[in-house]
Amino acid sequence: MPNAFLVKKIDERASITDVVDSIYDKCATENREPTDDERSRLTEYGVKIKALDVTISEMRAADEANGRFLSTAAAVEDRAERAEQRATAKGGKEKAVEVRSAGAAFIESDQFKAYRGRGTMEPVEFDDFLGLEQRAAIVGPITTALLDLPPVRVDGPAGPFQQTPFLSLINREQVSGGAVSYITWDPNPATGAAVVAETDTKPEAALVPTEHPLTLQTYAFWKAITRQALEDYPRIRSIVENSLRRGLAQTLEAAAVATLAGVAAPGAGSPTNVAGIRAAIASLQSAGFTPNAVVINPADAALLDVEVMGGTLLGPSSPPTYWGLRVVPVAGVASGTAYVGDWSQAVTWFDRASASVYMSDSHADYFIRNLFVILAEQRSVFALTQANAAAAVTVAAEVTPPAVAAAKA
Repeated sequence: MPNAFLVKKIDERASITDVVDSIYDKCATENREPTDDERSRLTEYGVKIKALDVTISEMRAADEANGRFLSTAAAVEDRAERAEQRATAKGGKEKAVEVRSAGAAFIESDQFKAYRGRGTMEPVEFDDFLGLEQRAAIVGPITTALLDLPPVRVDGPAGPFQQTPFLSLINREQVSGGAVSYITWDPNPATGAAVVAETDTKPEAALVPTEHPLTLQTYAFWKAITRQALEDYPRIRSIVENSLRRGLAQTLEAAAVATLAGVAAPGAGSPTNVAGIRAAIASLQSAGFTPNAVVINPADAALLDVEVMGGTLLGPSSPPTYWGLRVVPVAGVASGTAYVGDWSQAVTWFDRASASVYMSDSHADYFIRNLFVILAEQRSVFALTQANAAAAVTVAAEVTPPAVAAAKA
């Protein structure tokens, strides 16, 4: 009879595992990485699972040892009874000696009988147990090769989570077909309004629409897996699928960043670095936009942080902001140029649907070769829909921060 406490611990571990699987399934369905709250919960569940595994292993070992002990104790007691029977059969010529082991005394005690985890298995009898039977010696050592043990499979490093900060920043429009067009207006806002007398002809506004047709691009790739690999290691499907989704998101991020090539500097002779960012903010505000973030290469962000630290003498701070704007490091942005923008209008992501993942053995001769192919694809197109809603800023290293140079002077 299983130990009730052990059964409870096993059920508890299974419940926690189901919760962890549900979190990962939800992230895969929504095509996103776990949130900070979900990461915290996953870490907490991991600690609980490790603790439960230790407890379950110790209890199983204790139960197995207890079962072996009870079997041995019962056999010793039965041997003593048979010795007493043989002595009685000889007519009392030999006086039977009562053999009472410490184990027998223990299992007959009230404390052991009251122990709930002692089990109810019947005693097992071994003929001539601990007798004079002799066995041949084992020839050669026992090795793991002779035991035919299955290999222990341990997953390798999961790698960093694929982040797409620029995709999270820009405007996203879901469309219902494979083609889309957007319209820009020049000038925007319209010009030409004037003071008009009561009977005079009103002037026409200067406002010209321009249509920009686009065709959605299909981003896709695949990976083949053998049927036996899926049978022997079912988790391999989710590992490959998640890796394909992350790679697809990385490709889309690069395509979105490529649209920034059409962003120009606010004007000739614009200042660089932190001063340039402030000048770009002013130029966008003059055009009627509201800048909300600075998109910059991570190395350039570090360069400007050090410059700000040296200029203000306030020391490192986190998270950094430049003139009140959020700093968004994007690895795909080329070093040497940062972009200030009203990103809700500057770049638009036209998307047919979220990433789709399919699995099939219908490709070529995959069925007779026991191969499955996992395919991930997404239909999207990116456009710089409002070029004057963003401005480029040159980032260059400075030999000496301005405040430090002034102090030395």
